[in-house]
Amino acid sequence: MGILETIYDHSPIVFQNLMCSVSGKIKYNNRYKGEYLEMRRFCQKYDNWNVEKQLQYKNKQLKDFVKFAFKNSEFYHELYKDADLSKVKSVEDLHLLPIVDKEMLRSNIDNVYTIDKKDAIIGNTGGTTGKSLTVRFTREDSNIRMAVLDHFKSRVGFENLKMKRATFNGKHIIPPNQKKHIYWRYNAACKQMIYSSFHLTEENLGYYVQSLNTFRPKAIDGFFTSICDVASFIERNNIRLSFTPIAIFPTSETLSVEGRKLIERVFKCKVYDQYASSEGAPFITECPNQVLHVESNTGVFEVMPDGQVLVTSFTTHGTPLIRYAIGDWMELADPDFVCNCGLHGQIIKKINGRSLDFLYKDDGAKINAGNVSNLLKYLPNSVIRSQFIQTKYNEIKILIEIDKNRYDENAKKDILKECKHTFGNNMNITIEVVDNIPRTDGGKFRMIINNVAKDN
Repeated sequence: MGILETIYDHSPIVFQNLMCSVSGKIKYNNRYKGEYLEMRRFCQKYDNWNVEKQLQYKNKQLKDFVKFAFKNSEFYHELYKDADLSKVKSVEDLHLLPIVDKEMLRSNIDNVYTIDKKDAIIGNTGGTTGKSLTVRFTREDSNIRMAVLDHFKSRVGFENLKMKRATFNGKHIIPPNQKKHIYWRYNAACKQMIYSSFHLTEENLGYYVQSLNTFRPKAIDGFFTSICDVASFIERNNIRLSFTPIAIFPTSETLSVEGRKLIERVFKCKVYDQYASSEGAPFITECPNQVLHVESNTGVFEVMPDGQVLVTSFTTHGTPLIRYAIGDWMELADPDFVCNCGLHGQIIKKINGRSLDFLYKDDGAKINAGNVSNLLKYLPNSVIRSQFIQTKYNEIKILIEIDKNRYDENAKKDILKECKHTFGNNMNITIEVVDNIPRTDGGKFRMIINNVAKDN
């Protein structure tokens, strides 16, 4: 990885586009082959099933998945050794099984896995707690997840792979020493223009808009705050757009009401929210009426009395998630509310999990929570929890709780390298290993404390 990154950083932009397209082709082969087309067809049929038939399918999937985890995962075999799994016949019986929290999963991860690394699609997550976690997906599950996601988008008229899309994500596509104002790279394999979310300054935003006007995507997806920044610049400068997307699909962050209105006002199309996770949580997606529905063919959400969510995902055979406390909170819709879109999935009123917190680069660009959590996601399960504290534009202190059996000085070097790549060479980064990261007075954990933002 280091060699490829070095080659990429020192190559001309035309070759970087080629490398992005080659990487995109590899991901295309992993995501859109095998079970993908079959699942796309199944999703269409599933939408038209009645409630009873969908429930029968979901209960069967649940029973089969619990048995699979018990048989193939050492962790779940031990966890369920005293449980009578024959009693778990439906979603209502899930409470008979113990809850699995993030630390249980992380500290036992090698025993949770059901497949070898060489046979897996690797997923990494930082999450809102900054906990590094590496999960393994089977290729079949990866195909199914992409099919469900693309089916969601097709409901509102966008066909992935057939139509152009613009993506604002946390990929390091721009070399640290680049001088040209070209903050995007093209993935030809998926008709995707990838825009850097690390360079969205007032000076640079005009270049982004020019590129979008040239590319004319049919959809925009990625970090919500990044899309909001672009929309705000367009509106403040009365810029005329040469295209109208079919839809906007934000990811990774909680949508604000004002931000959604801004994006819809500027791009003259609807915003459709979605929820999943790098660990492989079931999907929640917005229907054409912009109402949040659980994609019930992908798993089960249990919303506890305090709003905390437990997920059981049918698409995590490589790293099973059953009654997993993912660390997010949700509110269920009123039981009497019925959406007339025709979908039967459980309706979610509000997702409260993903933070809009951010840090600054020394030039004033915002690095949102999704990108901050990504800084530790590739560490081998060695960080239990982390907190980023910024008091000056050019200073960030990182507090980390570590697994002493996994963490070493190389991990520290990796964190500093990722931070420099994200924040630039002028940022003063310090890392402090602590036994416990303090909580707020209300007992909540915050991954980001931005005191610079408070002063502005």
